[in-house]
Amino acid sequence: MTSFGAHHEWGMLEEVVVGLSPAEDFVLFHEEAQRWLLPPADVFSRKHAGQRLIEVDAEWAARIERQVEALAEFLIRQGVVVHRPQRLAGAERCFLAPNGEGAQLFARDGMIVVGKHVIDASLRLRCRQRERFGLRPIIQQVAQQRGARWSSVPLGSPGGVDGPFLEGGDVLLNGREIYVGMSGCASDLAGADWLQALLGAEYRIIPVAMRSNVHHLDGVLGLVKRGLLIHCPDRLIDGLPMSLRDWDKITVSIDEANRLATSILVLDEGRVIADADNGRVIEELRRRKVDVIALPFDGPIAAGGGLRSVHHPLVRESALP
Repeated sequence: MTSFGAHHEWGMLEEVVVGLSPAEDFVLFHEEAQRWLLPPADVFSRKHAGQRLIEVDAEWAARIERQVEALAEFLIRQGVVVHRPQRLAGAERCFLAPNGEGAQLFARDGMIVVGKHVIDASLRLRCRQRERFGLRPIIQQVAQQRGARWSSVPLGSPGGVDGPFLEGGDVLLNGREIYVGMSGCASDLAGADWLQALLGAEYRIIPVAMRSNVHHLDGVLGLVKRGLLIHCPDRLIDGLPMSLRDWDKITVSIDEANRLATSILVLDEGRVIADADNGRVIEELRRRKVDVIALPFDGPIAAGGGLRSVHHPLVRESALP
């Protein structure tokens, strides 16, 4: 097993963090930066902010927990080493979130692994800043025992206006090129500049402009394997980064992007897990000889994050040229 690190979105997944969402822990929240919310979800989140989801919609809360646990168990059966965030309590649970809003569900966003670097992210939503505490025991372990280089993005303003902001859902790896999504909802140019300064001249950080109602880059772009991607061109202002434009492309509609059809989990180059409800995209992948495991994941998707959102690789078999 590789000691630590990842260089691409593909390659054999060996070790991973999978989010945690006990049904009783998920507290609904709303902040003005959540421009990606669609009706009726926007009204629902405003109306029930500060309430436990299990008290508002017990079936949905249970479905989120059930589907995330099923994913973690499936990965373990595939031989992947699975870590889970620490369940928050006390002062950590209420850090910048008096009602304990949110959960440790979307492990992708609160940390970023690039090469041998493991990074504490800076999240734009105030109530999500506390998620770093649940990830910290894992990050400390890989830094102290596995040679990872641990850094923290400076925290942006609590109001979500002044960065730097840098979130894992916006960061896609393609070797020496790192793509960072820009919509005004999550990461910003200050965050991208910070990452460039950290990684140095060996890497090229490429901001990718998105429509202002897009949350993260992985909601409009997924790198499936070398030479194959899924994307929603209607939500990319300037199109794809130049180095991706000659790749084979599966194009998705805005409706499919809203169902997070681009947010997949890559097990190996040519083998992925996709949400079972995105049938057309699954068929397009299979036509291209990609082995697709279809799993139900509508619970987390309805909460705003897909399969990529709930996991973050710690070890992926990939090498730089």
